[in-house]
Amino acid sequence: MPPDPPATRAVRRRRIVAVQGTAQLTSAVAAMRAMDRAAGDAAANHLLIHNLSCPAEQAGEFADCIARLARRVADWASVHHLTAHELAVLQKQHATEGLAAASGSLAEMTDVTAADEILLGQNLLFLNHLVDRAHPAAVKACYGDGVGLNFSTDYFRPPEFEQGWRGLGRRLEREARRRLHRWTGAKPPPPRPQGKKPGHAVAFDRHYLLLANRFDSRVDDFVQLEAEDFRRLFASYVPEIDAAVQIDGDPLAPALAQASRIVVLLTSNFSETARMQQAEEVEACVAAAAAQGSGPGSLLVVKPHPRDSREKVRLITAIAARHFAAVVPLDAPWTFHLPFESIYDRWFLRDARVRRTTRVVCTSSAGLSLEALYDQPVEVLFGERTVRRLFAHNWRSLRIRHEADLRRIIADLRAARLHDRAA
Repeated sequence: MPPDPPATRAVRRRRIVAVQGTAQLTSAVAAMRAMDRAAGDAAANHLLIHNLSCPAEQAGEFADCIARLARRVADWASVHHLTAHELAVLQKQHATEGLAAASGSLAEMTDVTAADEILLGQNLLFLNHLVDRAHPAAVKACYGDGVGLNFSTDYFRPPEFEQGWRGLGRRLEREARRRLHRWTGAKPPPPRPQGKKPGHAVAFDRHYLLLANRFDSRVDDFVQLEAEDFRRLFASYVPEIDAAVQIDGDPLAPALAQASRIVVLLTSNFSETARMQQAEEVEACVAAAAAQGSGPGSLLVVKPHPRDSREKVRLITAIAARHFAAVVPLDAPWTFHLPFESIYDRWFLRDARVRRTTRVVCTSSAGLSLEALYDQPVEVLFGERTVRRLFAHNWRSLRIRHEADLRRIIADLRAARLHDRAA
């Protein structure tokens, strides 16, 4: 059959997809697949990796991991890592020269000049707003945060009055500048780009979610993502593990074979974000993990958060060795940034004995996917007493609420599983 004449040939949809990590990548690809199934064809996708928020020396390997995983599960017309320096240049240019200049620079950096669809996470970030405003006619879709979660823009925002001396100093500085410009008649500087204040979320046309409306916000109109899509995607990353094992050896299998009790600790970047002191975070993580099953025959597997510092992981490993018979930190470059779900699929899911003797403790919503996708019980750290003792003052109430939400969601997921089995 001859091809369509040029005048009538359909133009392939162009889609910009922005992600900050491997969990977000997985949710974004699951949303892409849902969008393409509804449209009846596949778009030309452009991936923007941005705002990795990890220690600077780890950003390159983190971005490289995201790009490699992305190429395993989707076709991309282009893949670009926007570095922290490039984002700072864009933000400064937006503030001093305006939207058109910043949009033009973004197009030059990425070679993407037009988009019919944009697919973003829900976080209030400058790049999300720049992409949104640079392509006003594009359909704007959101894949949530983590594994297709949604919450309000204020969920993790300390109240203004609780932001301490630093926040007070910034407010006084802004007020002084405002009065100076009013008294001198000088033209005030351009406003800061949107993205860090309540109510400045992108106005999305569609939401694609796996675990919708579990926190403090409700999206009435959303596309329900399929759990099986996520399981397949996480399984698709496993060849990354197999290839590395052939070169570096297997870091887990021998330890799992010898252990009679296995505890997996999923960490988070609390000290890196000034919510806890590093020594206190290490203390709390080790104590909570040890309470789940230390002593002879015990194994602790430490899965770092991609935004953790390697120094903190090293300290957790060293101190945990006093309590566990063996400790295996998954801190090699290829395991550090992988989603734990892929590690779970490779080493835990396929071995009934290992799975039966494993207890997982988590410090964030990262554990929800294990409950929702794999029926793996998860315990939430740290507990109200520890939070009140160790967390920074302005984060305590938010952390207590978040832990309560996580425990409630886990209880709901377990109740739904029991209901499905009974039916």
